[in-house]
Amino acid sequence: MHYLEALNKLKEGSKLYLKCQSNPSIFHQELREELKNKGQKPYATIITCSDSRVPVQHIFSASMGELFIIRNAGNVIGDFEIGSAEYASEHLGVELIVVLGHTHCGAVDATVRNEGHSYIKSITEKVAEAIGDEKNQRKAEVLNARYSAKCLKKSKILNELINQDKLKIISAMYDIESGEVIFDDIEY
Repeated sequence: MHYLEALNKLKEGSKLYLKCQSNPSIFHQELREELKNKGQKPYATIITCSDSRVPVQHIFSASMGELFIIRNAGNVIGDFEIGSAEYASEHLGVELIVVLGHTHCGAVDATVRNEGHSYIKSITEKVAEAIGDEKNQRKAEVLNARYSAKCLKKSKILNELINQDKLKIISAMYDIESGEVIFDDIEY
């Protein structure tokens, strides 16, 4: 699916979610069987936080097999996330990657408050690279999502696909209170 079609599908799914309409996504045995036999053909890759308040498939009214979802605390980008994104774009043909940040992000909050210990510190250090000295939580969350989108450009494979007009990378923010997804106009 072309990246513009994919983005429009995400936006339309988000509108359905906001209206609290029944999620039209389907989860049944026939679909599982079809995906097993024919393989996955996701139309978008979503890189987002592990926060349980961010129900990605519901937010975009998506079904099994439609979204390639990569999650970790703080939606930070490292080698594993880049490798997963490369796989989705190069092998599965996904033409749209969305880094989806969210409001009230605990990883960003811990970074703003200069907290984090043990392995959590590896997350807050990455978020600190993204937000610099920003202390406003909402601004820091946006900066973090944008930075993560930029980090994907470390990949030669993803850059080649971008240059061939076969991939777009954008960031977006999910408001956990309103349910709204605000897509960034910046392409990376």
